[in-house]
Amino acid sequence: MKKNRYIFLFVMIALFTLFNSIITFKSFTDDKENNILTLEKAQTKAVLNSNILSEGKRSLESLYDERSKTKRQEKQTKNLGSFTLEDYKYKSGDAMKIVDIKIKGSEIKLKEEEKEIKRKVLTLFQDILIKQKELDIAKMNMEYEYNQLEISKLKNTLGKISNINLESSQNKYDEIVTSLSTKEIELENLYNSLNQLMGHEINKRYVVVLADMYIDFNIDNIKKPENIIDVVLENRSDYVDLKNSYEIQNLNLNNIKIKYTPNTYIYQEEERTLKNYKESYQEKEISIKNELEDEYSQLALSKKKLNNNEQVLKNAKINLQNKYNFFECGRLSKMDMENAKIDTMNKELSYMSNKFEFQRNLYKYISNYDYTK
Repeated sequence: MKKNRYIFLFVMIALFTLFNSIITFKSFTDDKENNILTLEKAQTKAVLNSNILSEGKRSLESLYDERSKTKRQEKQTKNLGSFTLEDYKYKSGDAMKIVDIKIKGSEIKLKEEEKEIKRKVLTLFQDILIKQKELDIAKMNMEYEYNQLEISKLKNTLGKISNINLESSQNKYDEIVTSLSTKEIELENLYNSLNQLMGHEINKRYVVVLADMYIDFNIDNIKKPENIIDVVLENRSDYVDLKNSYEIQNLNLNNIKIKYTPNTYIYQEEERTLKNYKESYQEKEISIKNELEDEYSQLALSKKKLNNNEQVLKNAKINLQNKYNFFECGRLSKMDMENAKIDTMNKELSYMSNKFEFQRNLYKYISNYDYTK
């Protein structure tokens, strides 16, 4: 009887422990999942948190209200027997055209600002991952140099190296420790910037997850600048703003013609303003064409660098495996093996940097418009 009671207690304790372990594991898993931050999630939060976008939306809503008022004013003006130049804007429909031009420009600006915020989030994600990789390399370097320093101390004690050589080894180790501390601070700053962008607590940390974007993308599938320039100009807020200023001024000049002839000072002044606006947007058009061609060239170059770096990394991994085989056979020292690992990690970092550069360039090139064939 007593034995059965012990068995019962043992079973109950085992079940309780198992149940508690399941609950703990589930809690740990949930915490880890909740702590994972994807690019899409971060971009969505940054967009929702943006004061610039909120202000832009309010401005757009004001323009919608202005359009409604203008429409009412048009109806009232049509019933007037005589009217002023300002009334003529409503009667001719020019006032509505001006509001519509402003609305279109504001909508383009809003879309552009949203995409810029998303690009900032992408850059922060990439910078965080690069900095984490740099930290991993710095930690391995620190361990490697610490072991080298210990060997130098022993050699110095045995009289095999001078105090100057020992001091050089110490300085090298100290520099890496300082570099590690600096990189940790830089990583903290990157996380802080990301949190500010999303509206989160400054000290919150995440497991940043970034999928490989566009790695197998073929540059030949990208439309060239000359084939997309018209679409680009239609959706560039800096160009659209200048073009809108010209169009609005042209409407104003047409309105002035009713009262002022071309030989009057007022007319000529407005005509000069119109000419200045035209020159401004034409200069901007040339500037955007040059910028687009430069972006395309940078995109092609970054893809070429990525392909080259990929091959370098593959060769480095093969070389590392060969050295590991030598190490297993006792033909390579542990220190040489550690040095080979660090070298491979540096090549991984170089590949990562090139990969992110290509991703940023392509993301910038295609995010605003459909540039693919």
